[in-house]
Amino acid sequence: MSKRRGLGRDINRSLDIMSNLLGCLKEAVDMPLKRGLQSVKISDDKLSKDVDEVMSKAFELRNAVTDLKHKIGILRVEDPQDSRFARRVVSNFLEMDL
Repeated sequence: MSKRRGLGRDINRSLDIMSNLLGCLKEAVDMPLKRGLQSVKISDDKLSKDVDEVMSKAFELRNAVTDLKHKIGILRVEDPQDSRFARRVVSNFLEMDL
């Protein structure tokens, strides 16, 4: 499970699921189904078009999931405790006599 701090358990779990889905979609896009159908001489035009359409949709979905994962991965969640701590440290530093 991803250990990204501040995003929450559900978002981290979703990022893990997206990673698994991306692996499956990559395998689906790269599968040699069309070549296999041609080698056993089962392929026809309609079946070939259907395979092309499914591979195209899998490729589009892989790109969409990659974009979504990237957008979620760059999120920064401000932790109120961290910001209070930072303010306290900066104010103590400014109050110090140098």
